[in-house]
Amino acid sequence: MPPHEIGWFGAGYAVAKGGTAPDDYYPPLNDMEAQREWLGGFGAGWVECTDGDLDVLLATLFGDGSAGESIDDALARTLEGRADLLRQLRTHGEGRAHRTLH
Repeated sequence: MPPHEIGWFGAGYAVAKGGTAPDDYYPPLNDMEAQREWLGGFGAGWVECTDGDLDVLLATLFGDGSAGESIDDALARTLEGRADLLRQLRTHGEGRAHRTLH
């Protein structure tokens, strides 16, 4: 399905679930709205890859190395060769509140 039919969320989800995709499945540089939507979809697809196992999800999310790659590692691997896009996508998380699960 073409990305214009599934939106940026759907395109990000498809990339996360399928690894790589054609260039039009990646958001354009300097389009913060498209990038945020794409990141949301990528994150949703990445979470589903944990098969819903909370321990695996938490270990991966917090990068303790016991359950596989973190979402940032997955993003970096997926965007290999797209350094400018990776740099812009990472700015979306700057300044966010860090949360601790109890």
